[in-house]
Amino acid sequence: MQEFNIKLNIAGKSYPLGIEREKEAIFRRAEREVNRLMAAVESQYMADRADYLAVVALQLAVRVVELESSRSLGKDIDRLEELDRQVEEHLNKLR
Repeated sequence: MQEFNIKLNIAGKSYPLGIEREKEAIFRRAEREVNRLMAAVESQYMADRADYLAVVALQLAVRVVELESSRSLGKDIDRLEELDRQVEEHLNKLR
């Protein structure tokens, strides 16, 4: 795929990036979310910009881990339901 150049403004600093054109909306939304979280952290704490960014990075990483955990849990539930179905099937044959 051909690279598309955009500039994102994160925490008051401009970052040029080369991305796939189809992902521009995702990057723009992520830019808004990071800046929203930065503003929320800045309004609560007195620290420097690097500390704010660290807190925002941690918040976003926790979200990713939570999503991964919920997806994994969903797969586990699917496996358990399949095992339950197989046990029921086996028990029905024994009756």
